[in-house]
Amino acid sequence: MQVFRWAGLIVLVVLFQTCAKNHKEDAAQTEKPLPEFRMESFSKEIQDCNEGKNYCAKVNVVYPVFVSGIQPVILRYLNDSILFHVKNSLAILEQDRDLRRFSFQALADSFFLAYTTYGQETGFPMVWELETTSEVLFLSSGMVSIALENYAYTGGAHPNSHSMLLNYNLKYGRVLSLKDLVRDVDGLKYLAEKAFRDSRDLSPDEDLNEAGFFGDNGFQLPSNFGVTPEGLYFYYNSYEIASYAAGPTDFVLTWEELGDLARTELIK
Repeated sequence: MQVFRWAGLIVLVVLFQTCAKNHKEDAAQTEKPLPEFRMESFSKEIQDCNEGKNYCAKVNVVYPVFVSGIQPVILRYLNDSILFHVKNSLAILEQDRDLRRFSFQALADSFFLAYTTYGQETGFPMVWELETTSEVLFLSSGMVSIALENYAYTGGAHPNSHSMLLNYNLKYGRVLSLKDLVRDVDGLKYLAEKAFRDSRDLSPDEDLNEAGFFGDNGFQLPSNFGVTPEGLYFYYNSYEIASYAAGPTDFVLTWEELGDLARTELIK
């Protein structure tokens, strides 16, 4: 009898291990692989631009190109949209023209022509720079969040910088809104104002207008938002809600802080 008991126990252990292995294999098969991308770049300097000289103009671009893991139609839409926004960030002299027709080389040539013309008219040597860099902040099988950072200096008291956050639904090929990521925008606004005040060292009852923010409009959510592994990221550019001297403002509302407000279907 003792032999049969041990035999039965061994059979149960083997069955349990087999079931556990099959469950892990099934789970691995159902997990979708992440979309893949590579970073592309373009860099150009005006002729005779040497380090340390005041006569120089530079253009530099870095941006992601998605290559697999997304339906072909959506893949093409995604890459076209990213490329348009990258070109738009560079087209400080071509804002009224169809940018889809312009290559990076053409945009750089336009920038260099403006630089040369300005130098001939003023006789003042200086360095002009135009740069857009990119970062994939978050990527899942259902969505991607991308940050574009633009820096431009064409003379004047200070350079200009601008950030844009792009969010795409990779299942349906469209831009994501805040309503796609949270259940209650008013509830989100309440949490965001608290986080904004904390980031600016403002007390809960301090008047935002008197502190130099938002004017008479009161607190407003920024148009720039993105997704990170930590939570929802919000960004106000310089001049957007305050003077240039105040600089940009950013903060994160963590998934823990958002709680049930967050829609996490696309994030998982």
